Amino acid sequence: MKLKELGEIVTGNTPSKKNEEFYESNDICFFKPGDLEEDYIVELNNSEEYISEKARNKARILPQDSILVTCIGTIGKVGLLLQEATCNQQINAIIPNDNIVPKYLAYAIYSKQKYLQKKANAPVVPIINKKDFSEVDVKICDKKEQQKIVEKLDTIMQIIDLKKSQLNGMDDLIKSQFVEMFGDINTNNKNWNKDSLKNHLSVSGGFAFKSTEFQKSGIPVLRIGNINTGKFRPKDLMFWKEDASLENYAIYPNDVLISLTGTVGKDDYGNVCIIGDDYPKYYLNQRNAKLNLKESINKEFISYSLKVPEIKKRLTGISRGVRQANISNKDIENLQIPIPPIELQNQFADFVKQVDKQKFVIQKSLEKSQLLFNSLMDKYFG
Repeated sequence: MKLKELGEIVTGNTPSKKNEEFYESNDICFFKPGDLEEDYIVELNNSEEYISEKARNKARILPQDSILVTCIGTIGKVGLLLQEATCNQQINAIIPNDNIVPKYLAYAIYSKQKYLQKKANAPVVPIINKKDFSEVDVKICDKKEQQKIVEKLDTIMQIIDLKKSQLNGMDDLIKSQFVEMFGDINTNNKNWNKDSLKNHLSVSGGFAFKSTEFQKSGIPVLRIGNINTGKFRPKDLMFWKEDASLENYAIYPNDVLISLTGTVGKDDYGNVCIIGDDYPKYYLNQRNAKLNLKESINKEFISYSLKVPEIKKRLTGISRGVRQANISNKDIENLQIPIPPIELQNQFADFVKQVDKQKFVIQKSLEKSQLLFNSLMDKYFG
């Protein structure tokens, strides 16, 4: 059935910001795309922004169990309302009718995420209009079967969430150990010798690869999207033919990279990650840099040091430009931080290695659960 046959479709709106009374109290949740996630269905109970009761007649109020779907920018993020709320104009909402279980509809639309993204008609700011959205087909079955499917998918999602929580707990354990061993790196409360990073590493930038000449196989090119979350993400990789003249831009597993450019005011640059071994070799694209470490510093210590918010702020606070923020190689090399003895750094690295072994087991289990979820989504909605 088409989405328009499964409920009323409503495009959100924004009550006038000029009227302060509309935003004077937190009476009604006002959802925006940032409240939704791309990787899973969000059950929406609290929002970053609210409107007051005085704005009720100026908003498009949605009942509990409405489905929210982003239709501008990042297309296809899905949320399920757990209470009455409203949303802005970047979101289409569906108020389900009696033919469908609300959570089933949420899963059905979530299964169409890539389809919706391809259907979006604007190259700069992707958008899918209400008419096209309402014509999207989804598979349905009788409501008893819908409920059974929801219960199966919810169970797997709970397992996935648990494993993600375990991984986050491991990351917190490493951060805690870092503080235990080195103290507050920002205030240097353990009085380590402070030094400029240029005495312990050098920085080399990436190559300006032409996106029009990327290939489907060869050496993967690491772009900013692969590292700017602070974790290595070998997704959406493009490739380049192997070229001996590009050896200065070759990257190998365990190399340390940092993203150099992003958006002013956002946490999307100055992020450090250690490269994984999904491929034996990579090439480094522009807007990223490699940290070439000397014997006085190890990759785990520098990686976690540069993730300390106050330390990172010293780099991102230098941002140049109105819309785009930039960090130069010299900014990194001139940064001063405490440098503990390498023996202690190596002890921390050993601890990280042991925790990473446990993380690896959990990650593999998570991947199996995710594959099962994807398989069932394809079975029920593909």
